Amino acid sequence: MKKILVRIFAVIGLIVTISFIIGAVSTWLFFTSPAPEQEAPKNIVLQLDLTIPIVEKTPDMSFSLASLLEAEEEMSLLDIIRSLDRAKEDPHVKGVVARFGPLQPSFVHAQEIRAALERFKKSGKFSYVYAANYGSFGQGNRTYYLASSFENIWLQPVGTVGLTGLGVEAPFGKTALSSIGISADFLRREEYKSVMENISRDDFSPPVRANMESMLKSLMEQEVTGLSENLKIDAEKVRTLMANGPYTASEALRLGLITRIGYADEMLNVAKLRATEIENTIDCRSDSGLTPTLATPSMYLSYSRKMPETKATVALIDGAGLIADMPARGPSGFTSEHVINIDQVVQAFADAAADDEVKAILFRVDSPGGAPDASETIRHALVKAKKAKKPVFVSMGEVAASGGYWISMNADHIVAEPATITGSIGVVAGKFVLGGLWKKLGIQWDGMQTSENAAMWSSRAPFTEKGRERMNALLDETYKAFTDNVAAARKIPPEKMPEIAKGRVWTGEQALKVGLVDELGGFQTTVMAIKKKLGLEPTDPIALKPFPAPETPITFVLNILKNLGIESAMVRSALGSLQRVKSAIGPVLEGLEDTGPVAVRVPPEILRMVK
Repeated sequence: MKKILVRIFAVIGLIVTISFIIGAVSTWLFFTSPAPEQEAPKNIVLQLDLTIPIVEKTPDMSFSLASLLEAEEEMSLLDIIRSLDRAKEDPHVKGVVARFGPLQPSFVHAQEIRAALERFKKSGKFSYVYAANYGSFGQGNRTYYLASSFENIWLQPVGTVGLTGLGVEAPFGKTALSSIGISADFLRREEYKSVMENISRDDFSPPVRANMESMLKSLMEQEVTGLSENLKIDAEKVRTLMANGPYTASEALRLGLITRIGYADEMLNVAKLRATEIENTIDCRSDSGLTPTLATPSMYLSYSRKMPETKATVALIDGAGLIADMPARGPSGFTSEHVINIDQVVQAFADAAADDEVKAILFRVDSPGGAPDASETIRHALVKAKKAKKPVFVSMGEVAASGGYWISMNADHIVAEPATITGSIGVVAGKFVLGGLWKKLGIQWDGMQTSENAAMWSSRAPFTEKGRERMNALLDETYKAFTDNVAAARKIPPEKMPEIAKGRVWTGEQALKVGLVDELGGFQTTVMAIKKKLGLEPTDPIALKPFPAPETPITFVLNILKNLGIESAMVRSALGSLQRVKSAIGPVLEGLEDTGPVAVRVPPEILRMVK
């Protein structure tokens, strides 16, 4: 009888599990299945919706709280770049139109897209951009910097061009915290390491102020140079324009900052007419068959095309997010999108190194840093891949500083955009002291320890002299490991490291001059460097193979069950059966699996410079 009951409950459990699997797979397909490939229309205008956030990559299906609450769409930076580069050679694509909203792109993303747009424009195809406001009643520097790369710049009546100088500001809370009995006891290496300065001071320290002023100057000159090239005017005139902005629509038109005042529908009509006239007709009726199709980057990339034979396979590994010394999972056990999954990245390097098809590794890093031990774990994985004769190339995104630089420094070749925030070779550690707060609240603490240092991490009091000595020893060891590794990896004489390190933060443009990066550019520049290393021609096609592979419905469900603590051999068997059924019916379920397309930390005020 007991065995019968066990079997009955097992069957019930299996039925529930299979129902859960079917529901989860259906959910996956609803949210993540790409549109099936279709033949490309004969007349296409690429459409960039820059009113939505631009992200490094479109994230995998996630059940993090942030993703569940996030209603906005996102657009992949890589999709934008790939679509522009493919479209420039595609006779079906006649031009590109873009629209800005209140969101500003980061300076680095603007530089990446600008470079791709410049390559696109060399094909002779048109480009139009529209906005109701380039900055509205606020700064619009980065928005206008990118907009100025387009051939035709439209602005809605009563709109503005928020072109101004650059600036940075940050709140400081030492006095505010002390008023409620809280103080900060943090140690740093060295004087330029500004993390936690905003809670231990009431203003920028002189070294940090000097560092940030230097970075602002670099970013300002980058914007001036870019606008000068885009608008074809003298750099000094650009500085004057930035000093005297923002501008009304009529002022912007008179000064040559825009080409036309009008509305979005009017701009689209002009672009469609221009696209149709290229076909030697002005018949834009919807039934003519010549009306251009407006295609987003992801839609355009889904169109079928004859794929040339690739000359090499390159592994693509993502390193975006905070580097934490804990699994990249929240309380519910599901992945957080803003934390690097250390185990996953380490395994990705190992798998890429073991893959005979892979000839090189492209590591895209966009991280403000985090835990030194976790950063060292990733660095070690990168070094092991190099020892397996797989050259590693790093492409830096908005920021690759502190731990973000730690995981990058041993690459064979490092590419950064001029505005990338990098360096910050330093370390900080300490604690908040809450003793005064407990006293104000009337809360009494008691405790016992076997030694003085057993209480060194207590928030009740600052570090004792003995505890501070131990903290300094830990910081010295970590800082020495960081600087020694940078000196060896980047072939910088150790005696020169104090000029480069000490927590100093650099723009990519500055980092190139001091030897922290090898080349300025974006994702495409990194790909070109890889082709050169492999002895390929610039036009030779390569395959970018993501590591780890994009998640499938099967692995997705298995991971959910594992995180919920109900993964078992029976579940695996059921999933295996489902997989066999899928394989058997073949084309019927085609498209079920998405094979995919191709603290050492910096403070937030520095990140805001390029945001």
